[in-house]
Amino acid sequence: PSTGCQTFFAITEQQVASPGLPAELIFSEDAGATIGETNITTLGADEDPSGMACVGTNLVVISNDDCGVHYAPIADILLGTEVWTRTAVGFECPAGAPNAIFSLGSAFTWIVGDGGYVYFSADIAAGVAVQNAGVATTEDLNDIHGIDENNLVAVGANNAVVFTTDGENWGSVTGPNPATVLNAVWMKSALEWFVGDAGGQLWYTRDAGATWTEKTFPGSGAGVIRDVVFATPTVGYMAHSAAGPAGRILRTIDGGNSWYVLPEGTTTLPANDYINSIAVSGECPNDLYAGGLADDASDGFLVKGA
Repeated sequence: PSTGCQTFFAITEQQVASPGLPAELIFSEDAGATIGETNITTLGADEDPSGMACVGTNLVVISNDDCGVHYAPIADILLGTEVWTRTAVGFECPAGAPNAIFSLGSAFTWIVGDGGYVYFSADIAAGVAVQNAGVATTEDLNDIHGIDENNLVAVGANNAVVFTTDGENWGSVTGPNPATVLNAVWMKSALEWFVGDAGGQLWYTRDAGATWTEKTFPGSGAGVIRDVVFATPTVGYMAHSAAGPAGRILRTIDGGNSWYVLPEGTTTLPANDYINSIAVSGECPNDLYAGGLADDASDGFLVKGA
C-alpha cells in the first residue's frame, strides 16, 4: 500500500533457504530514493503474508498460513523502532484463514478468506468478528474493495462475487465468468465494479452485478489479471501477466473505457515474470508503485512509474 505520493510499503514472502527467514517488509518515505527493510518478527520462517493494508496509524499484515493479523505503528516502522504484535482473535481457522484486507480507517476494516468467510474489525488490536461464515458463498475469497462503510464487494474462486450495502449483511450475485477464479475487484460506485480474472479477462458491471460486460484491452483473454486499482474516477491501472511469462501494467484515463500498456514513449518496463500488486494515490494519480516477481522466478521486483 501507499500512504501518499512519497511513502510506500511492499512485502516479500518468507525465505526458504537454510536458515529460513520470516517475511520482509520493504518501505520508503522518499519515493524510493532510499529503501528500508525490516522483518515481521511475529510471522514464522515458514509463514507467508497474504495481504497488507494501512489501518489508521498501523500497518497491518494478514497471513493465510498463520491465520492471524500482524501490526505495528507506521511511524515506528519508518523510524526502525517498531514492535510487531500478532492477534488471531475472531478468526475461524483453518476453514476461514484470511486472504485479503481492505480498510477505510482504524474503525472500519474488512478481511476476506477461505470458505467465503468475511470478517470485520472496529479495532484491529482487538481482533475481528465474523460477518459471514461462508453463507453467501463457500468459495475462497481473494480480494475485497469498497467505497464507504456500507458498500463493499469481494470476489474469489469459481466466479464468486459477494457484496453488502449496509457493511454487515452479505449476499451473492452471479459473477461474470463461470468456473473462473476472480482475482481482483475495484468498486467505483455502489453500482459500478471492475473485476479481473485468472483467464486474463476484465469485466465490469454498472448494475451491481445483475449484468456483466467484458472490457477488452491489448492482450486480453490470455494470461492473468492480478490487480485493478483506480487513483481517481478516470485514472486507473491494471496488473496483467502475459505469456513469457511477462508482467505488464496497463492504464486507463477514461474511467476504464479503454486501456493502454505502460510505459508510454520509448521506455520499457524492467523485465519481470508478473506484477502482483499496484499502489496509487488520488493525490498523485500519475504516480504508481508496483511489486511482483522478477524475471528469474525467485527474486522480488519493485517498480515506480511516473
